[in-house]
Amino acid sequence: MQFRAGALTLVTVCAAFALAACAPELDWRELSVPEGGFAVLLPGKAQRESRTLNTAAGALAMTMYACSLKQGTMGVAYTDYPATQDGAEQLREHLDAARDALLRNVGAGAHTEEEVAIAGLRGRQVYAEGSNGVQLKARFVLAGNRLYQIAYVGSRGAVAMADIDMFLTSFKLLR
Repeated sequence: MQFRAGALTLVTVCAAFALAACAPELDWRELSVPEGGFAVLLPGKAQRESRTLNTAAGALAMTMYACSLKQGTMGVAYTDYPATQDGAEQLREHLDAARDALLRNVGAGAHTEEEVAIAGLRGRQVYAEGSNGVQLKARFVLAGNRLYQIAYVGSRGAVAMADIDMFLTSFKLLR
């Protein structure tokens, strides 16, 4: 009986340390962006940035909300693509191009990719490690003609995977 009590205490102490290790300096808060049609949890105050992207569909505006920490950056970006006759197939090509651009940015060629449900839609999750010690974990989803990119980029192992996953899975569409 004494062994069980000791084992239970050890499990409880390990669980407490594991929870404490989930980046206590992160100040989680929900960011709701009605004009972007989404909400997400971020570990700090987000900064808004807009860029013009040169794409196969022409020059398009990308809007990004990101939180930069000393360990890395978590952010959501969205881009509206024009409606086309090819529709879904061409939008998937845009998704592939966005994925490839992120992989190039972190210097990663090899990556893992899987289909995941994101806000009730079919999306993709990508994981890669760059040669420079940078890791990327990102999700991509199309909602109509809008492409969302939800991504963490930072030093490998600097942020607990549980925190990265909490950020990625917190993304939701506003209806």
